[in-house]
Amino acid sequence: MPVHKWIVRHIYFPCMRNGISKEVAVWISFFVSAVLHEICVAVPCRILKFWAFLGIMLQIPLIILTAYLKSKFRDTMVGNMIFWFFFCIYGQPMCVLLYYHDVMNRIEKAR
Repeated sequence: MPVHKWIVRHIYFPCMRNGISKEVAVWISFFVSAVLHEICVAVPCRILKFWAFLGIMLQIPLIILTAYLKSKFRDTMVGNMIFWFFFCIYGQPMCVLLYYHDVMNRIEKAR
């Protein structure tokens, strides 16, 4: 929640106040969040692979897909199921494994 509140306060609302459309403000907010998340992972791992960046940016199509499926099935559980699948089962574990793989490859090449 602190990251979300910071992004909303310092990125989203200023974009809206400057006349940027809601969709573009959301895209800019996700982009800034993705860059910051990538930096937070890249610096300690000493590797820049953009997996965290992609993980954040791919949430935008998921939002669109979720809205479509919620309207098609008229069920709020659809959004919840999509969130838990992509965030907890597929998304974060896959991102962690990709960074682990890349770090281990870097270590192996250094030997």
